[in-house]
Amino acid sequence: MLVITPEGKKLCHACHEQGDITCPSCGGTMPAGRGDICEACYWGRTCRKRLTINQAVFTNPEMSRVFVEFGEWLMNTVGPKKAALKINHYLMFFLDMEKTWQQVPRYPQLLNHFGAEGLRRVRLPMRWLHEAKGVEPDPQATRLDSEKRRIRECLSSVPPTSRAGNSLLGYWKQLESRVKSGKSSYSSARLALRAAASLLLKTDKTGKRLPTQGDVEDYLDAAPGQAATITGFTNFLNRQQGTTLKPIVNTARVNKQRKEKLAKALMKMAQSPEKNEDWHWKWLTLGLEYFHNRKVSKKFIRQQKIDIKNDGFLVTLDGTIYWLPVGSRMIK
Repeated sequence: MLVITPEGKKLCHACHEQGDITCPSCGGTMPAGRGDICEACYWGRTCRKRLTINQAVFTNPEMSRVFVEFGEWLMNTVGPKKAALKINHYLMFFLDMEKTWQQVPRYPQLLNHFGAEGLRRVRLPMRWLHEAKGVEPDPQATRLDSEKRRIRECLSSVPPTSRAGNSLLGYWKQLESRVKSGKSSYSSARLALRAAASLLLKTDKTGKRLPTQGDVEDYLDAAPGQAATITGFTNFLNRQQGTTLKPIVNTARVNKQRKEKLAKALMKMAQSPEKNEDWHWKWLTLGLEYFHNRKVSKKFIRQQKIDIKNDGFLVTLDGTIYWLPVGSRMIK
């Protein structure tokens, strides 16, 4: 019911009963046409109703109380509206804890059960568990769990029962033994495994065929920086399959492909109607690489001396002056 105070202010019935002049939830008077309850009180009441209903789902009184404590904290932290909309989403997390432990467990148990990715989906409950229940996160254990998850995803990216899948699994076992012996880390092993999986998928997505020398060269043409990373896998295949694979980068072909890519990028930029400041810095970095084989970053080029002439740019690098055409006069 809408209540009008002697001062002519409109308050919701819930606020008026508490004897407050202003709403204790929002700190202001209720706007006209709102009805018999202000928005903050409406969402607070809705959230508490949902908390009460959800309490009946728990069989453990302690976990039921824990869930309500979290709900009250959530309202105070994110506001009653967001809390009311989110509280049901977090219910399964607390029910899972009740089913598994009948109490709030320690962080290693949570990490082992839900995984790092699962805990990321419940950031607010985990924040509350840390603040209210002393559940201390372990960043190192979290990173390790994430690496292991990525390794599992990598292994499953290649058909497991295929010839390529069996080779990838064998390579992982070799990498894993190095990790367990302290000769490598999970992060390094994951990067090596990812490169191996990428080569296998580029060779044959069905996994029926293993890479040939031509496949290795094609892969490195597209990703020349992977030569060192893929070496371990090619050596593994050479031992296991009797092949003679060599992770050789065809520099001339890679340079030609890079040149073609730069030319396309510069032609597209030249046709752009809008040439703002960011456009000019990008033009200079790509142009220096295309015309003069000088690969530099935007940050570096911003610190250099640049003169603008009618027919182009004059860029001074290490005492040498390089000329670049303006976008409208690009050499084709």
